[in-house]
Amino acid sequence: MTKIQPIALVSGATRGIGRAIAQRLAQKGVKVLLGARNIQVGHAVAAEISTPDARVEAVELDTTHQATIDSLMAMIHEKYGRLDILVNNAGISLDFYPDIPVREKLSRTLETNVVGTAALTDAMIPLLEKSAHGRIVNVSSILASFTSRGQADWIYKDVAMPTYQASKAALNSLTLSYAKLLADQNIKVNAICPGLTATDATNHYGDRMPDQAAKVAIKYALLDDAGPTGTFANEEGPLDW
Repeated sequence: MTKIQPIALVSGATRGIGRAIAQRLAQKGVKVLLGARNIQVGHAVAAEISTPDARVEAVELDTTHQATIDSLMAMIHEKYGRLDILVNNAGISLDFYPDIPVREKLSRTLETNVVGTAALTDAMIPLLEKSAHGRIVNVSSILASFTSRGQADWIYKDVAMPTYQASKAALNSLTLSYAKLLADQNIKVNAICPGLTATDATNHYGDRMPDQAAKVAIKYALLDDAGPTGTFANEEGPLDW
């Protein structure tokens, strides 16, 4: 019997952790749809990370513009008829831009990290329902953990990124809600923390590379049917909400 190749969509996948997730999924033999706001950049990245067993396909996707979501959903429906894995990686952080007013910071951050994620997820649910093993992975952050933030000895106790942390806490809430809503369809929904990683978003701070950060996302994207849903974890294990 021919094995069915899984199909994954990764948002924000032209660089950093998103690119690493797309590349590692392709290396696992997954057909990857690489979400890119700039489709020309997306085509170049897709060509670089494709494998002989899995050609990565760039697709135009800006989660803050519903038209690109709707067009992509229609294309996947027509071309593939289903989606097996959705990795919600697209996100921004504006806390360290002092010239941006707080109202604008919060509006833009929530629009990308929360509203865009919810809009993309809702659009893809009918396609995920066509999969025998639907998986949604939300790229969150340990900085959103209310439990950890209340601990005096927490390693990140001095970090204060109001808009980013609020957005990721909201993303965690979405994770729990979608996990409950989709449980009967065998669609598993989990949030993961890739860890502080040297990317453009962190001004390349630290020595943790995107390939390492991607490992936990791959684990939850490829969960078997006995795996959990409605959880929050990093590569070391479960995290407190």
